[in-house]
Amino acid sequence: MSVFDLRLKQKLRLASTAALMVPVTRHSTLGDRAFPVIAAKLWNALPSDITSATSLSTFRHQLKTFLFCRSYGA
Repeated sequence: MSVFDLRLKQKLRLASTAALMVPVTRHSTLGDRAFPVIAAKLWNALPSDITSATSLSTFRHQLKTFLFCRSYGA
């Protein structure tokens, strides 16, 4: 990974949280449905305990539990 890639990733995250910056779009019909916009909005909608998981397995387990509870109201 180059230095440029690291700087780009740092710019995408807000300094104090794990939230992603949502890109500004010109067209609400097409631009708001673009992957970078939707992905950032969905990531920011997750609880902080999921986004701050220390390992991939922990992240996957917490995300699966969150989505199950959200879908089935458990």
